[in-house]
Amino acid sequence: MHFLYNEFINFVSISTLKVKKFTLIAFLSIWATLLIPVTAQEDTDAHTPCATSSEYPVWLANYLDNPNRPKARNLNGPVYLPITFHTVGTDQGEGHYSTIKIMESLCRLNSDFEPYNIQFYLKEEINQINRSNYYEHDNFNDGRRMMQSFKKPLSINAFITESAPSGACGYYHPSADGVVVIKSCMGGSGHTLTHEVGHWLSLPHTFAGWEGKDFDATNATPEFLSISGRDTVFVEKVSGENCSKAGDRFCDTSPDYLSDGWNCNGEFLSVKVQVDPNGEDFRSNGKNFMSYSVDACQSEFSKMQVDAMHAYVEFAKSFYVSEFPQYQPVSKEPMNLVYPEEDEKVGHKKVRLEWEHQTNATHYIVNLSRFFFATIDYEYIVEGNSVVIDELPVDKTWYWRVKPYNQNDVCADFTEGGAFVTYDVTDVEEISEDNHIDIYPTLVNRDNPVVHVDFQFNDILETQVQIFSAAGNMVLDQRFRNPGNQMQDLQVGHLTSGMYFMRISTPQGQIVRRIAIQ
Repeated sequence: MHFLYNEFINFVSISTLKVKKFTLIAFLSIWATLLIPVTAQEDTDAHTPCATSSEYPVWLANYLDNPNRPKARNLNGPVYLPITFHTVGTDQGEGHYSTIKIMESLCRLNSDFEPYNIQFYLKEEINQINRSNYYEHDNFNDGRRMMQSFKKPLSINAFITESAPSGACGYYHPSADGVVVIKSCMGGSGHTLTHEVGHWLSLPHTFAGWEGKDFDATNATPEFLSISGRDTVFVEKVSGENCSKAGDRFCDTSPDYLSDGWNCNGEFLSVKVQVDPNGEDFRSNGKNFMSYSVDACQSEFSKMQVDAMHAYVEFAKSFYVSEFPQYQPVSKEPMNLVYPEEDEKVGHKKVRLEWEHQTNATHYIVNLSRFFFATIDYEYIVEGNSVVIDELPVDKTWYWRVKPYNQNDVCADFTEGGAFVTYDVTDVEEISEDNHIDIYPTLVNRDNPVVHVDFQFNDILETQVQIFSAAGNMVLDQRFRNPGNQMQDLQVGHLTSGMYFMRISTPQGQIVRRIAIQ
């Protein structure tokens, strides 16, 4: 999360590759990752950080000014807050942020807040908005209209767009009570969403008052930055003598004058040295999520920040809170794909995919890819443990995987990747001359609903017999280890009247015949 402030003026992974034929790809991918410096960002270098208003949060000011301010009651476990994601695309429905990336971002958000007993769950299904003027918006009025038009009640609303005002990674809009994060600043390795949700929970920047200003070590640091009526923006001192009224007004966050995105040293302190009004040198703390340090530096909130967030939740947003999760964590036991079997050939119409049910899962994400998930060609979200796909391109190898989740736990891994091949069930390949098959009758009368398959095999051939409907649904599947010279009767009385295709497959080839039931 690169953070560089611009004044706010107007106020919706590739899993580990375990299929052995792709271990080289996995190795190269991991090696490339190792070559990237630890401070590299997901693609945020071209963006300024956060465009949230420089105005100090009114609720927090009143809370901190109260010498008898109440504290949030102690809880044995975390409080759960609802969050709704809105992925914004163009008028043509293009450019939406992927479901998987949204879930990675939610996992990171919960990981960042877990030490502080605050967790987030999916309140609504991920909402898609197709509006080009919101997808790439450069003013806060458009952002406010977007939030007010589409936000869901009693939920933190996070909008994922292509761009934001001032070229920022994101912002929190107080009057619309929603957050925006652009696509290139989302993802499981960044903390932009954590920063913006921190604003939603009442927190200012650690460098509050320095927004839009550059610290200049060649000039004497002033005692205050501005005076507006009775409100003076004091510059925080290293001694802590004015910490309750200067900067972010939290006395356990150290002074910070850096409103530009910055890197940290090995001790997670700013490389740039600053000087306070008393002439004391210091470096900013890069660990704090509300600073503008890069993602690799950040890892914590301060105790006073945490106390303020809990108080805000309890006294200002209590109607959002649930103290108990609706669903328990999804089981971490390995989940297996059931059908099709590995490298199996299936008809390209009405393709049925099935997998084992996972304990505590309520939904599943199914990915299909031509290139082992380097790109995702098809994505489905289903509630059961199977899905039927109307049609896939024929004569293609498809890789598929499944991710279980529920609204409280979206962090389970994908299954290992499986593979199957599509074909047109009307295609015919002949079995060798030494092995012959007779199929009769091909026009089946319902008075005697039996199809005879007369095997005349000279070789030992494991054989599979399948019947498909005209739409491509498999309605019968039988296997014979060594048919030899035997007659096999297939009972088809359970099938409705209509046209069907029978496919008989052996290691030497396959044959397809039309049959009709009347």
